[in-house]
Amino acid sequence: MKIGQRSYFRIDVMMRCSYRVIPASEIEQNPLPDGADSNFIENYMMQDLITLDKHINDAIVQINERSSLLANAINSINTKLNFLMETLNSEQMMKAIPQRLVNLSGNGIAFDIEEKIDLDDKVDLLMQPLNSQSPILVRASVVNIQPKEFGAINRVAMTYDGLKEEDRRKLIFFIQSKEIELAQASKSAKTGDGLSDY
Repeated sequence: MKIGQRSYFRIDVMMRCSYRVIPASEIEQNPLPDGADSNFIENYMMQDLITLDKHINDAIVQINERSSLLANAINSINTKLNFLMETLNSEQMMKAIPQRLVNLSGNGIAFDIEEKIDLDDKVDLLMQPLNSQSPILVRASVVNIQPKEFGAINRVAMTYDGLKEEDRRKLIFFIQSKEIELAQASKSAKTGDGLSDY
């Protein structure tokens, strides 16, 4: 990655992180407000689910042309899932943010993205490093796109645009706690292998 000037330690870690790629041509039409509340976060980040729901409905229509029984079964499952989604409160919704492997620091983040993305695009991130605290919603600039060996997946490195200091502290605390966990696990592994000082 070309984020060489980071002033914070970076670590590979599993973390709750959802994202939306904002094409360069749509950045001005999609501003990210300061102090977004939980309703905004749900509605904004759930647009991916709305798109997915449209794809599912389109697929059901196509399946119905060949098998109405199968289409009815899939439609019933989809209706049930929609009902369950509507009963989730905002706290439960935040727990639905997917876990992904990220390379994280207080200045930026990198992870694999399947969508088409360019250096001029922006990426809106919804991160929940700590379950006990409110999530972080921030826009990020793309600084490096590195194609992976297989498929259409790119490793995308980003730097945060205007991350609040309170949110940066959450990330740094999360990173430090993970560093401590790794150090303790490493120490336990050495002790378990008979490499202790006893």
